[in-house]
Amino acid sequence: GFDVTIIKGEGSATTISSYAAGAVNFAFSDTPTLILARSKGALVKVAGVIHDKSLYALGTLIENNIKTPQDLKGKRIGSSVGDASRVMFPAFAKLNGIDADSVRWVDMTPPARVASLVLGQVDAVMLFVTETPTFSAKAKEAGKHWKDFPYADYGLDLYSHGLLVRDDLITNQPDRVKQFIEATMKAWAWSIEHPQEALAIFLKHNPAVDPDQAREHFRIAIKHIMTDAAKREGIGYIDAEKMKRTVDFVSQYFNVQGVSLDDVYTNRFTPKLFPKETPF
Repeated sequence: GFDVTIIKGEGSATTISSYAAGAVNFAFSDTPTLILARSKGALVKVAGVIHDKSLYALGTLIENNIKTPQDLKGKRIGSSVGDASRVMFPAFAKLNGIDADSVRWVDMTPPARVASLVLGQVDAVMLFVTETPTFSAKAKEAGKHWKDFPYADYGLDLYSHGLLVRDDLITNQPDRVKQFIEATMKAWAWSIEHPQEALAIFLKHNPAVDPDQAREHFRIAIKHIMTDAAKREGIGYIDAEKMKRTVDFVSQYFNVQGVSLDDVYTNRFTPKLFPKETPF
């Protein structure tokens, strides 16, 4: 078994940089950000995708009158520097006819985003779709109304977060890698089939989180895991065609060169798991 210590990240770019440098044994991070990092020398692959459907999103308040992505011009957007949605914003902007340099970034830690938005210190924030129940509830408490722009609904449905493995571990410790990937994917499969029990475990370790919001977060996460591809090939499986689209897209929009399909992913360690969703 594994005696695991979970270290909180500060965005995918920071996580990948630390992981590539050997600061931790395994990591969970964003695939397009990994592709960018790979082009800069980070010898890391994704070895099991968790969020088959992209979770990137931008959120605001209806009161801020941002009705379309084009309304973001000149707006202040709150985000941590390494946030995956922020890293991918230039591509989102190009797809939707926005000058990426026309927005103003306000750097902040992830916990500061909600208050900054509600208090009017920023006009929008970067987030993952799974976080929308929390933002919506906090907006409602302040007498305001939440609105979000999921990137996947605006032309940017790429592979999102997955389990990362360094190339040196794949070469030198393949059995350990296999055990970790299998254990993690089995935990996800169990959680999908036993959502109430999984939520209880999560809330035990995160007592400050509102149970109703946690339930909604988890429902969204499962929706983005249990895609048609996952139901057909098993959760965690990486489809070569979709990964090629992801690599090609990042290469095109970020002028990345020298990163091949084989550089960024492997299905070598992914178990064949087909969990059945349990309503909750």
